[in-house]
Amino acid sequence: SSGSSGSSGSSGSSTVSGSGVTKFINLAESKMGSKYVRGAKGPSSFDCSGFVYWCLKNSGVSASYMTSIQWRTTSRYQRITSMGSLEKGDILVFSGQTSSSGHVGIYIGGGSMIDASSSAGVVRRTSTVLSSGGYWQKHFICAYRVF
Repeated sequence: SSGSSGSSGSSGSSTVSGSGVTKFINLAESKMGSKYVRGAKGPSSFDCSGFVYWCLKNSGVSASYMTSIQWRTTSRYQRITSMGSLEKGDILVFSGQTSSSGHVGIYIGGGSMIDASSSAGVVRRTSTVLSSGGYWQKHFICAYRVF
């Protein structure tokens, strides 16, 4: 059996890519509150890039693991350079306090992302991604459209 009975609850004319985004975000939301552990790639603890990797892998994207620094320069996905063009499911890439640190998260729409936060110590939702002049806007490098 291929186990493809997971299509319940999605009514309407959502495209295949749309359902991929929905599954991706549902997976991310299901991990809220999981512990932040540096280098962890799930399923019960994560760091920021491990979290993105786990969610991609489990939503059916054949992604290879990339650190938050490697995400800055990948050519595997469509690169989005403006925060005004973000769509649900985009991977957000941010700079850190130093050139060798950075952060990635999953954009879920409405100015919010889900990320594994070292400062919060857990996977959490942040609603200030698009706040003008805020931390995330200042540190935004790019985003990638995977779906």
